[in-house]
Amino acid sequence: MTGAGAVRIAKDDLVLGRSLGDGGQGVVWEVEKRLINKTWPVAYKEYKPDWLHKLHVDVLDRMVAFLPGRPAAEGEWMARHTAWPAALVTQGPDVRGFLMRQIPDEFFINVSGRRAAGFEFLLNPLDFVGRMVGEVSPRQMFGLPLALADTLGRLHEMGVVAGDLSPKNLLFSLSGPRPGCFLIDCDAMGLAGAWALEPAQTPGWQLPAGEAPETPQGDGYKFALLATRLFLHEQHGKDPSALRSVDRAVGDLAERGLSGTPSDRPALTEWLDPLRRAVDNAPVTWSRKRSAAATGSGSPQSGGPGAGPQNAPGPGTGGPAGPAGPAGPVGVPGTAHVPQPVRPAAGGPPGSGSGGRVVATLIGILCLIALAVWLTHHGGGSDESGDGGSGTGSGSGSSSGTSSQEETTETTSAREEQARALSGLLSENSGRRSGVSDAVRSMTRCSDLAGDRQVFAGAADARSELVDKLDALGVDRLPSSLVSDLRTAWRSSEEADRAYVRVVDVVSGNCTPSAVTGTSAWRDADSANSDATTAKQDFVAAWNPLADEYGLPGLSWTDL
Repeated sequence: MTGAGAVRIAKDDLVLGRSLGDGGQGVVWEVEKRLINKTWPVAYKEYKPDWLHKLHVDVLDRMVAFLPGRPAAEGEWMARHTAWPAALVTQGPDVRGFLMRQIPDEFFINVSGRRAAGFEFLLNPLDFVGRMVGEVSPRQMFGLPLALADTLGRLHEMGVVAGDLSPKNLLFSLSGPRPGCFLIDCDAMGLAGAWALEPAQTPGWQLPAGEAPETPQGDGYKFALLATRLFLHEQHGKDPSALRSVDRAVGDLAERGLSGTPSDRPALTEWLDPLRRAVDNAPVTWSRKRSAAATGSGSPQSGGPGAGPQNAPGPGTGGPAGPAGPAGPVGVPGTAHVPQPVRPAAGGPPGSGSGGRVVATLIGILCLIALAVWLTHHGGGSDESGDGGSGTGSGSGSSSGTSSQEETTETTSAREEQARALSGLLSENSGRRSGVSDAVRSMTRCSDLAGDRQVFAGAADARSELVDKLDALGVDRLPSSLVSDLRTAWRSSEEADRAYVRVVDVVSGNCTPSAVTGTSAWRDADSANSDATTAKQDFVAAWNPLADEYGLPGLSWTDL
């Protein structure tokens, strides 16, 4: 039944522009000549046939009718912070998709092109975040969960639950005076306990075993995970100690939020005041100690030896000055102060006083000059020199320099050629991770296990083939750690994909979401994914400066 107030628009009445994205569920198109609330550009999501069969159209219908039934101020707030379904799109009698607001411009970043600014970019070592997003201060890092807690808290008050609270579904902006957030994939949210699409859980962001995801307490758990990982500077981990070291009250909230007992978790509104105080009290730069700890092992550092991290405070590129010692004679650093010898009386032995030292020094200089002159005439024109011993060309030292220069040029050329070859191999892997992620979500809904199994098996075979190609590529001029990290990333991803195949085999015929996430194969996949994520982050941190050097596409770890 169609809920009162639900808007329906025929697809033939839409003027579609460029494609904005092609995911597992459907294709998103730009809609021309239409605005939401006469203000915001419109996008159209058209479900793929397989997902249309899984769609609860009546719930999507109620979602579209939801906002017109709320006070105008609430509807405007929702449109400013979410891509909530605004109208059903039909073809004949059938619903094909829905209209929503396009992602606002401030929620994009430029990383090898224009990309939606997902929170996933922030869950990385600080030097990686600096390259991908720009420097994010501790004050901003607290402002981000504050904006998200406020948004989720309001949604909960309206009877809306995010459910699959994934870093890819949460977008951030640092362009304004305060950080902001914007939620996408809203058709996967729950409204008054009903779901247009069966709830799913993103790998690495699952609730404790057996807990249903469609509750405010489930959102609270995943929010606590996000807050914890923002200050761990990584995509995984559940220890709030790093967060507590920056702000004890917020760290304590995170520990409560990660409780295995849903009733023990704080509501999102309980986070607001502590987070506001944390924003007010947080420093504008990271401490040097914390910057060093948050630098990934594969992340190159700026500056020369002794340089601190890029976003650490302190003068110049060196470390902070140590405490001042007592005043004394200025000498060479690191040497003991040697008392000056007593000047001998006049008439002493020749060379025993300062005059003697001067004479000795002059004699030494003259000897060096004489030696240099002799070498110029006798040592530079040997028969083994590059000019055949004529004595008119450069000596053997010059010949050696030319040879070294040519060797360096050849090495650089080979290095660039190998980097370009590796970039081509990386492009073969483009988009594979998103397909697997969609299949994982589908598997947790038990909706198309046969199709999901085919995706996992195909992805695993493709990863194995990529590793074989990498081994045959010949990349001896590139850093060995870079190649090793990529190999580990792809091998671990292959292991995870094959573990997902085993999950399907185990639960087929008796599938429930809890059965899927309760299998040992699911835990194997989770462990392999964790290893893959670490290796991908390390690879990308080393690859992007190299790619930038040769004008090649940079990557986010999620591209692998």
